Amino acid sequence: MKHFLYLVMLLSVLPVFSLPIGAEGKKEAQLFNAFLQAISTAPNNSARTFAELERVLALEPDSKYIRRLLVSLSVAMNEPQRAGAYIDFIDMGENEAEDFTVYAAYQWRCEHIEEARLAYEKALALDPENNTVLYQYLVLLTSLNGEEAISGLKNFVKQYPALAAPAYLALGRVYLRQQDIQNALLYLEKAAQADPTDPAPRITKSEIYEKTSQYFLLLHELEELEKMGYANAGTFSRMGAVFLLVKDVPQAKKYFLKAKEDDKSDSAANYFLSLLAEQEGDYTAAINYLQESAEYKTKASYWLQVSFFQQRLNQPKESLRTLEEAYKNFPGNVEIGFFYGLLLNDAQSYKKAARVFKQILQTNPDYDDARLHYAYALESLRNYKEMEKQLSQLLSKRPQHAAALNLYAYSLAERNERLEEAQEYIARALVIDADNSYVDTQAWIYIRQGKLQEAEDLLTSFPPEFVEENAEVAYHMGVLRDKQGRREEALKYLDMAKKDWPAAATYYKRLIKAK
Repeated sequence: MKHFLYLVMLLSVLPVFSLPIGAEGKKEAQLFNAFLQAISTAPNNSARTFAELERVLALEPDSKYIRRLLVSLSVAMNEPQRAGAYIDFIDMGENEAEDFTVYAAYQWRCEHIEEARLAYEKALALDPENNTVLYQYLVLLTSLNGEEAISGLKNFVKQYPALAAPAYLALGRVYLRQQDIQNALLYLEKAAQADPTDPAPRITKSEIYEKTSQYFLLLHELEELEKMGYANAGTFSRMGAVFLLVKDVPQAKKYFLKAKEDDKSDSAANYFLSLLAEQEGDYTAAINYLQESAEYKTKASYWLQVSFFQQRLNQPKESLRTLEEAYKNFPGNVEIGFFYGLLLNDAQSYKKAARVFKQILQTNPDYDDARLHYAYALESLRNYKEMEKQLSQLLSKRPQHAAALNLYAYSLAERNERLEEAQEYIARALVIDADNSYVDTQAWIYIRQGKLQEAEDLLTSFPPEFVEENAEVAYHMGVLRDKQGRREEALKYLDMAKKDWPAAATYYKRLIKAK
């Protein structure tokens, strides 16, 4: 490097044209320019820098410095094989600490651990105060296996007591790798005492306590981190989760809110706050927390939960819009598609519902619930042929599927067709489950068959509030009373049902006109 420095000084005081340049000067200038070009190459183009340095070395083949640069760059590029032709720099005269450090890094990258260890020790013998070399050596010791790592790190503490804290931390982690929890905690505590400002030992201890379900000790470590000022959304969320585990809900909520103060979109805090809001019946807050989460855009289950909360708030239109958007954002998500189809059926958007369920069944033909609700949409669209095909396919697989049997029976009764077949289906369904909706289907079949007393026995067994809350049942009561000649009673039930059941409105108008 002396020649380079001399040349720089000379150029700074003399005009470039003041003296003629001889052959030696030209060679020196060529070498200097080549070196400048190499070291000025853009840092993100290491391959180009490497090639430029090789060009410089071709001009000065015996340059130990350039060879060392090439080896160092090959390690940085994670391509140590490039350094094979230049690693002999270590044998070119007297070595400095930096030479041994570069050589050690190369050997380590090649997984020659013992050679790397010896080289680092030679570098430290020449420059024992070099913190960069000390930390590299410490990391190398940590990477050793078992007792070798432990022995090396303990010796390191004796030789370099000023770096006891990171060495103890490394020892704790080595013992943790060996599943020696007692010694791991011992050395992590030593590390924390040696450097009370370093959060790493307490973070590692907290992870151990979390995995071993020692929640109060975990809380102690997290609280110490908070006192140290090392507290962020992640730390606060962990504390909140631990307080939930020990059933201290007020403290849990306090720390989740702290997490949100640090990061409004923190996923864990928003998730748990949403759960707490749900338990309190505050569904609006629960929705807001989920929508503020960083995971909301990517987590389909959050959209489902928001839709559910909107239903609880009696916001069916908003609930449907949420799932409609989710259906677009998560194409192919079966769970989203299924619940979107259910809401479409509830909203009487049967064509859309049928398309959604049909698409689900194309990729999930064994999804029986989707097939049932697809059949329901088809029945509502009066596509009876396809509906019966879907129900027959479902019942051939699950002959005791009560809901499918009921839907089949109801559809036949509604059409006033094949009533004996409808009776067989509903009889099978009622043996499996005497649900009120199935009983109503049986009553409707009796009405269609003219068995009015049997129908009355069933319909009058329902509590009055059940009839009032179910428009379809009230409609059937109205039809029954009309067929019994009890028109005023029929009008009462039809009036009760006409708002929510179109057939009841039509029947009501007909009776009013005939009155």
